[in-house]
Amino acid sequence: MQCRTHPKPAMSSPIKHAPSAAAPSEALYDTDFMAWCEYQAEALRAQDFGNLDLANLIEEISDMGREQFNKTASLTRQIIIHILKLHTFPNDQAAEHWRDEIIAFQNSLDDIVSGSIRYRFQQQETFATQQAKALRRLQRKYPNTEFQSLPPMTLNEIISWSDNS
Repeated sequence: MQCRTHPKPAMSSPIKHAPSAAAPSEALYDTDFMAWCEYQAEALRAQDFGNLDLANLIEEISDMGREQFNKTASLTRQIIIHILKLHTFPNDQAAEHWRDEIIAFQNSLDDIVSGSIRYRFQQQETFATQQAKALRRLQRKYPNTEFQSLPPMTLNEIISWSDNS
C-alpha cells in the first residue's frame, strides 16, 4: 500500500543513516517521498522512535485508511449504477458489458474490504449515500428515465450480487 501519490523520485538506495540537521527526516517527506517511506519503515523496524517523522507518519496512516474507505464507496457506487442500468434497461445491447463491469467492480471491492470498513460502511449508511449519488448521476445521463431505488444492501450482498439472484 502506498502512502501518498508523489512524483516518482530518482532511484536511490535505502537510507541507512540517522537524519542529520542538514537532511532531517521531515525534509525527505517533501523532496524524496520513497526515501522518506523507507526511512520511516527502517526506523520502525529498529524501534528507533526518536527518529520518526511522527506528524507526517500519522497523517499518511490516516490518509491510507480514508483512501481505502473512499475506494470502497466509489466501487459500491459503480456497482449500484450498473445494477440500476440492468434493472431499468434489461434488454439493452450494453447489458452484458454492465454485467462484466459489475463482476470486475465486485472483485476489486472484495480485494480491499476489511472488517472495520464493513462496520463503518453500515454505521455511516454508505449504501444510501452512494445510491443517492448513483441516482443523481443516472438522472443527468438519462433525464427522461425513472430509476427505482434498490433495497439497502450490506457490502457482502453487494459483493455477491448476481443478475441471476
